[in-house]
Amino acid sequence: MMDHGDIDLAFPNRNSTLLPTERSLLADRKANEKSLRVPPKTSLELGPGVAPTLHQFLPAWDVQAYVRFAEIPLHIKNAKYPSFEATGELPQLRDGHYLLGKDDIIMHLQTYHKDIDASLTDAQKGESLAFKAMVQEKLHRVLLYCRWVDPITYKEVTRPAITRVLPFPLSRILPKQMHSSMAAKLAAAGYETQEQVYIAARDCYSALNARLEASAGPYFFGSSPSALDAVVFGHLVDALSDVQLRDVVHVHGPRLLSFAEHVRAAFFGTASARGLWTENVPSPFETLRTAFSGDFAAVPLAAYVQPYQSLSWSKRAVAREEAAPEADEPHHVVYDKSSRNVLVGGLLAIVLYGLSQLSFSVEGFDDDDYDDDDDYDDEYDA
Repeated sequence: MMDHGDIDLAFPNRNSTLLPTERSLLADRKANEKSLRVPPKTSLELGPGVAPTLHQFLPAWDVQAYVRFAEIPLHIKNAKYPSFEATGELPQLRDGHYLLGKDDIIMHLQTYHKDIDASLTDAQKGESLAFKAMVQEKLHRVLLYCRWVDPITYKEVTRPAITRVLPFPLSRILPKQMHSSMAAKLAAAGYETQEQVYIAARDCYSALNARLEASAGPYFFGSSPSALDAVVFGHLVDALSDVQLRDVVHVHGPRLLSFAEHVRAAFFGTASARGLWTENVPSPFETLRTAFSGDFAAVPLAAYVQPYQSLSWSKRAVAREEAAPEADEPHHVVYDKSSRNVLVGGLLAIVLYGLSQLSFSVEGFDDDDYDDDDDYDDEYDA
């Protein structure tokens, strides 16, 4: 008689049916439960006194706005480098056993801490998702172009600011590397010229401004802030600290200015809001702090804007769109003539170069030379 106690019930018995029995299923489940790892926990599950930690190089205003909207405690660590070798680009959020990249931070906070969009309707959630994608994709690329690709802003603002923060020799290498890589990425995404960037910014700010004007409250969906408000506010703070985008926001998004000032006063200026977060050291980017605490509605002085001559990119785009078609015709005629002249000159240069090479080959290798070579070979053989 076979002793079933010695049989591993986690596997089928070859002497019995291949179908699992109730006893084998129970044994298999117990064996798997023993091999399971401990599931990850958030800071809330780890107990009191533990708060999520935001690692940032440049200030992550959108995340800071969301934790204030949701009243989530947060500890900020201002890093010395724009990325970590093991985990990649900053900002990152460490929440208990979780480590989130910049694109997943707000969604994680909504899932495991507090979802301030819970009261929105399905239509509002869909609208919020579309606007957030527009800000995080198109307007984020616009901001990256203004910071890293535009030659004047990169030379006068971005590179000096990064150089002061990074240690040597990274201060000499990393800004140039980021400038080149960012230009290549944005060109692949279709952001190659200043006119393209301006048109994208104009359309996005106009759409956000119209949606905010249609709202019955100070926020995009009424009297309570949402995740969309946090994302838009985070972008506006960065945009208003840039001398180019600041002018575009003033022209195409005046309602966005009052929105940004309202959020800053309600959630960043009160003592209760400041008590929700702590930081290890102050952010090294004091210019961004100054821009954040300044007047959002103030137009930059002409004397300050004048050195940034790339600011004229917006005016060029507007003038190009409003120009009459007949006014463009002489320009195209001149352009065609100049292109034709360049082409003819290039072809003529190629022909002359070919003739010179042909003349050289004929003069340099005549029959006498070949005869001399043969005579030399005969003498050498003798």
